[in-house]
Amino acid sequence: MTVLAPTLRRPAAALLTVVLLAMGLLLGTGAPASAHATLLFTSPAADATVPDSPASLVLVFDQPVGVGSSAVRLAPAAGLGKPTRSQGGRTVTLPVQGKLAEGVHTVNWQVTAQDGDIMTGSYRFAIGPRSVALTSGQSTTAKDPVPTTILRWLLFTALALLLGEAALSRLAARVPDAPSRRPRSWALPAALVGCAAALGLTALVIGDGSLRSSIDTRPGVLSLIEVAGFALAAVAVAVRRLRAWAAIPLAAVVVAEALRAHPQAEQAVAGPVLTFVHLAAAALWVGALVQVLRTMMAWRGERSASRKLLLAYARLAAWLFAAVVTTGVIAALLLVPLDDAFTTAYGQVLLVKIGAVALVATLAYTARRRLHRTTGRLPYHPVRLEASVLAVVLALSATLTIMRAPADTNRPLAFAPPTTGRVVPAGTRAGEIGISARASTGQLIIELTAPQVGDTSKQTYGLSATLADPRGTRRALKLRGCGTGCFYTPLTWRKGTSHLTLTASAGEEWAGGRAGLAITWPSRPDAALLRETVAAMKKAPPFTLHELVTSNTARGLGDLKELPITGKEFLAAEPYGSGTAPVTTRLPDENGHRRLALAYPAEHTQLDLTLDEEGRIVHETLTAPNHLVTRTFVYPEPDEGQSHEH
Repeated sequence: MTVLAPTLRRPAAALLTVVLLAMGLLLGTGAPASAHATLLFTSPAADATVPDSPASLVLVFDQPVGVGSSAVRLAPAAGLGKPTRSQGGRTVTLPVQGKLAEGVHTVNWQVTAQDGDIMTGSYRFAIGPRSVALTSGQSTTAKDPVPTTILRWLLFTALALLLGEAALSRLAARVPDAPSRRPRSWALPAALVGCAAALGLTALVIGDGSLRSSIDTRPGVLSLIEVAGFALAAVAVAVRRLRAWAAIPLAAVVVAEALRAHPQAEQAVAGPVLTFVHLAAAALWVGALVQVLRTMMAWRGERSASRKLLLAYARLAAWLFAAVVTTGVIAALLLVPLDDAFTTAYGQVLLVKIGAVALVATLAYTARRRLHRTTGRLPYHPVRLEASVLAVVLALSATLTIMRAPADTNRPLAFAPPTTGRVVPAGTRAGEIGISARASTGQLIIELTAPQVGDTSKQTYGLSATLADPRGTRRALKLRGCGTGCFYTPLTWRKGTSHLTLTASAGEEWAGGRAGLAITWPSRPDAALLRETVAAMKKAPPFTLHELVTSNTARGLGDLKELPITGKEFLAAEPYGSGTAPVTTRLPDENGHRRLALAYPAEHTQLDLTLDEEGRIVHETLTAPNHLVTRTFVYPEPDEGQSHEH
């Protein structure tokens, strides 16, 4: 055997050894990510109108991405700071330098996906006091798909020719009295073509011309591994005594391809292993057939030897066909729901590939039947046609690598999307479950919290929601998970007060129930009113605080407690005692009283304050993860305060 290790006596054993080697490498790899990067959320949101210039641009993807120094551009042109990544590389944040002018702004972005493909897209948002009609939508496309497909096809073909020439030596050794003539070796040219194709893919990954970007990102590293793999294979092939070692760099090339393929999005380990076996078997199948045909051409006139060589290949091909079909079917079931097979571009190309493989199987069966006849011509025509169709299969495989697999829109997100613009907070409690809601431009995020006992990351939550908008129209909301206890839905808020009816649960150990929330849109930030309230409370005379505390609203609001206290003492125990809060929103006045909604997202805490004409608090509702507190403040009458002073 010229390329695979000489100690291996059968091509199937060689393939099994390489598979085991790859599995060991794959088991040590990191967490999976989808093959193509999809832009999930932005801040400001796509097609949204925000009242003020944003301090930063935030782009959230469904997988870790690589970014260059010019990953995001604004039109009209504006200064953006250096991009930073967070949330495991899924979130890209760019500070806005200066203040953006009112009007429509277009964001053009470019990132590197986990499979090495360059993804680009654009969206628009507006700045100004009034809504602006925007219809740009949010697009995500692969950059340079044709060059990428051609380069990937050349890489697969080079790999097939190298593996096929290795297999030919073993197949020819099984032919008694085989002629000594052999076709000219294609191993070195194939290795050089593969190296050139890998270099081309690396150049696409670099994108902005920075070599560092290819080293700092996963797809860049995988591309460099493929370059090195083909280069080392070329050296091994050129130096005859090193040919046996070419199997190692070629295995590294197949591993790199497996680590960036689509199935790894569904299964961290099984997905790459499936791809490895599928690609290795398909490449060996195609390459061995091409080399067998070339050898038969060199053995013209040696019909018996050619027949025996073709029979030896047919036995190997049967095993390879089984491996290709089995792994292909499993990968297809992971990637493409049956409903999407005929309605998506990825599914349609996959069906064409399946049809081509079926045609190959038919041609192979025809050729094998003719081979078992002791007389008659060799089946050159079906075998050549089989090789041609297999080349098409490789081209279709290369095409699938740059296409987006059908996305599951119901798949839970890894974390909550960023809020866009101003936020309207709200909180309540359903049984023993705390409910924290954040309404912002174009979306609603609801987080549930159960009492913290043991490993809270394994706690399961359920939530259903119905919205009644200011016009009275009711509809059920389609919620998508965004982490433990987190639920997200895109939502266009109407001006006025919308009412949410929520039904929450947290497994069987905690009591759930129904609760209601009111969301008044648009948001009216009013930090000055909070400072005024804190100042008024500090001046307030001693008063009586009436308090109800409950951890389970199904059992009521708790037992009433009365506490004589001063304003300063009260503020010392309150999160807003310093006069600041992460989110401060003015709510519509009720019965002549002003109202404030405060939120502390990191603590899942919300407060609803009702203020009197002097700015003092008369009612407070505090929702925290483990309890609901309802308070009423009773201040002494002015005469009582005067008599107390005398």
